[in-house]
Amino acid sequence: MAAACVLALLLLARCQRNEAPRPEPAPAPPVADAARATAPPPAASPEAADAGTPPASKGAWLEGNIYRFRLDDVRTCPPPPPPAVARIGAVVRVTSKMDELMVAPRDFKLESGGVILDSAISPKTSGACASLLAPKSLRAGKGADGVVIFDIPPGFNPEQRPVKITYQPTRWGGAKRTEVVLPAGSVPR
Repeated sequence: MAAACVLALLLLARCQRNEAPRPEPAPAPPVADAARATAPPPAASPEAADAGTPPASKGAWLEGNIYRFRLDDVRTCPPPPPPAVARIGAVVRVTSKMDELMVAPRDFKLESGGVILDSAISPKTSGACASLLAPKSLRAGKGADGVVIFDIPPGFNPEQRPVKITYQPTRWGGAKRTEVVLPAGSVPR
């Protein structure tokens, strides 16, 4: 029995490979909280560059970990009920990279200077803002598009900071957040 153990150890010792130590991988660059556009944004006007305002990224596909998102347009909608002073509609498009991705207007936010506005739930609107984004479960490779409505309260963004729309689907296990900087003048004062 002891001879068999010694023989097995000798065979194992001959089978081992001498491997050179593996180099440690280079540290990964820091990852931003929000996904960035896959296409370069259009060049900013000289006035925007002087003001330190980031360029608008409307129309570029943004890559999330389980989806792709694009802002196609921003529209002025019929006036909202008081106390809001304006209503805008964001025409959005989402495609899924996996099965069972829920797309809903509640996952979109309008942000500026630390102020976050939720999308309007079940707004009644007409005209250019009538084709609302309906909540929908997507399969891989499928998409959904429509208008997400935001009611702008009085005094929103008095410093005229950049305004962005963010999208982060509600999902157990999390999903990456993406953001789009709106073109200047998209949100009425």
